Amino acid sequence: MVRERWLHLLLLGFALSIVVHVLILLRLWWIKLPERVDPDVPTVELKLQELPPTVEVTEDVELPDPSPLVMGPVSTEIDPLPNLSNDLASDNPNENSFGAIEAPGVGAIVGPGGAGSGIGIGSGKGGGGTSFFGIGGRGSRFAYIVDVSGSMEQDNRIQTALSELARSISALPDSTQYYVVLYSNGAILPQWDTGNWLRSTRSNIARTRQWLQEQLPQGGTYPLQAFERVFNLPSPPDVVFFLTDGEIPADTPYHVKDFVDKLKRDVIVNTVGFSSEAGKDPLMQIAKENRGVFRFVPAGAGVRP
Repeated sequence: MVRERWLHLLLLGFALSIVVHVLILLRLWWIKLPERVDPDVPTVELKLQELPPTVEVTEDVELPDPSPLVMGPVSTEIDPLPNLSNDLASDNPNENSFGAIEAPGVGAIVGPGGAGSGIGIGSGKGGGGTSFFGIGGRGSRFAYIVDVSGSMEQDNRIQTALSELARSISALPDSTQYYVVLYSNGAILPQWDTGNWLRSTRSNIARTRQWLQEQLPQGGTYPLQAFERVFNLPSPPDVVFFLTDGEIPADTPYHVKDFVDKLKRDVIVNTVGFSSEAGKDPLMQIAKENRGVFRFVPAGAGVRP
């Protein structure tokens, strides 16, 4: 009896061992199965967005000036408005004006022109705008180089040219600056000239117009010194208007191009052949080489009866 009982216990233990081992094998097999994917349930793949690299700025890094335009010192002097009585001192900026139309492009040649006709072109700069004998320009600093030689006495040329000059500066917004230099045998400047740009305020414009009213034609036609004054100002011009009624030295275009190239920035030089075509070729060359416009204005253009 004892022997049969031990035999039954051994068989029971062996059966239990088999069951335990089978359960262990099933467990291991279940763990190693690949993750099942239900085809009816859509999967969503998440990706992290790559952020742009950061830039560390140290004291050794020079940041660029956010303002592309550097304004030079401006005149803060305010003079009382003088009494101006003739056409040169008109308070109407549109009086004796020359209209402006769409520009044909840089280096264009236009003309002949007269009152009510014109050409407009932008300097590509911000700031304000004006026109001179129908040639328009935009920028922050405008320079005028105008002939007052002896030949400007003919056909009332000097009165017409200086009246248009007075109108042009009067049309400038007060956020801009200007510089006027006349020439004959050399540069002609007012006694109060400081060698710097003038802010386009009412007082400065009125004082300049009064000075223009006092000018008389005299001497020859040598503009080089006037160009030197303009291109040696503390800040470079955006737009230059250059007028002459006669022949200028043959090397003038070379010197003007040299002045502009030394600045290493864009400057527009517009030219006006006034009443005479004697200096037409160098004027055309100056405008073409310096992104400007040449225009011929015949005698009597814009003169009111």
